[in-house]
Amino acid sequence: ERGRWSRIIMRAAGLLLAIVLCATAIALPGVVGKTRGAARGGENTLWNTREPGLRRVLQRAQNLTASDADGRPPCLVFLLYSTSCPFSRTLYDDVEALSAQYGKRVAFVAMEKSHSSLNLLMQFGFHAVPQIVVYSPAGQEKLRGSNKTTALRNYLRNVEGKQREWKCDSKAFDGVLPAGEREPRPTEWRDGSQEMARVTWCIVGLLGLYYASVRLCG
Repeated sequence: ERGRWSRIIMRAAGLLLAIVLCATAIALPGVVGKTRGAARGGENTLWNTREPGLRRVLQRAQNLTASDADGRPPCLVFLLYSTSCPFSRTLYDDVEALSAQYGKRVAFVAMEKSHSSLNLLMQFGFHAVPQIVVYSPAGQEKLRGSNKTTALRNYLRNVEGKQREWKCDSKAFDGVLPAGEREPRPTEWRDGSQEMARVTWCIVGLLGLYYASVRLCG
């Protein structure tokens, strides 16, 4: 009888240790880096927002043939990203750098995926991140391909080349997305693959410790 209870206690201790190790692994932060400093000496030319503000911006941008009272058409770059995606971090930095160069003519708006609804993702056909949608008097386009930075740079050069005809101005969105609804850039990024690896190793450790306790007390 005493031996049976000893085996039960040993197994319970092994399972408890595995659970503690698993919880510790999951709780460890997976921060992989921080974004670069603000563009143009502290001025943020890539606006972050949430879904209500984004919907107003997109509604304004989708009216591609209209201009505001000063004759400024809506030219926009929209970035959907995730702070748990390392590819999003790279593209975010690239888009922010381009916004510093073209931000006077084209509005740059970004939103973290967790702030969007399923309805919005389905509306644009977003099945993965990062994604970029651009708007200009020429129409709406979702940038495709593995090198979205190059595709975006080509789009912006096209806007620059047609500036005399289009007269794009990012101020066309000032009244649509006021400064109070613009959020600060993300400061920390998590590597989702590392988090998945921690969970996987946690499960492996849990099974291994349980098996060891069974063999030890069997």
